[in-house]
Amino acid sequence: MKKLMYLGIALLLFGLAACSQSDPTEDPILGYSLDQFVSADSVRALVDPAADPTDDFRALFAYEIVSAVDGFSPRQSVNAGYDLPWETYIAGYIVPSDDRRTWFPTSNLPGAFRVRDAGPVRIYRKVDISTGSRTDKMVELHGLSKYPTANWIGGTEDAIKLSDLLAGVAVFDSVALVAADGYTKYYQPAQIVEGYYLLSSEVTTFPALNDGLPNSVKKFKKLSSVEVFGATEQVWDFELAPQASANLEFSIPANLSGYESTELSSE
Repeated sequence: MKKLMYLGIALLLFGLAACSQSDPTEDPILGYSLDQFVSADSVRALVDPAADPTDDFRALFAYEIVSAVDGFSPRQSVNAGYDLPWETYIAGYIVPSDDRRTWFPTSNLPGAFRVRDAGPVRIYRKVDISTGSRTDKMVELHGLSKYPTANWIGGTEDAIKLSDLLAGVAVFDSVALVAADGYTKYYQPAQIVEGYYLLSSEVTTFPALNDGLPNSVKKFKKLSSVEVFGATEQVWDFELAPQASANLEFSIPANLSGYESTELSSE
């Protein structure tokens, strides 16, 4: 009789343990992908109001996630200190059940990017510099020196020097400017030294050379990246754009019921 009683107790405890491990009442962890909070239409209107409605220019920007409570962002952390490119940013989620922190489950980012009470998101115009086998660099344009420069409609606006984008490269043979849609043009060092990129117009100008250059070269639009050929040395030392110079700022609503959620793992 005692053996039967002990067996019954053991089976009961086993059943309770099994139920506790697979509790069907446990709430799932829901995350809301961060790309939902950055409007492609707003970014398109900023870059080129006349662009095709299907054009998406969000990859032209770096992303800073800011805490709505204390203003903290990963760019302030010694373990981070930078903003995110679009392809990394869109791998993230805001998780309401975890104090509205941001999660990046598929990215090997420092813990500073788990921003509590996330929102707003600030975006900064950037250009990627590639030197082949050497380390690539993301450069925020408003972190560079600005120069009042004549634009193509008879006015003056702030511009950055193309040579400042290559300030970390001591010597190079040539460069390719690559546009948002992949369109590419090649330039020699003497041309780059004379070149500017107009920050509002989103187009190049070469004041000392414009008379002798074809439009396809002197008016290169929507610069996305620079590929450097024959670079012999590089020392990157670029400043982040000041927060006050953010091109746009997007909020993350308190009520996320109208947005698409994804069930996430707690591991």
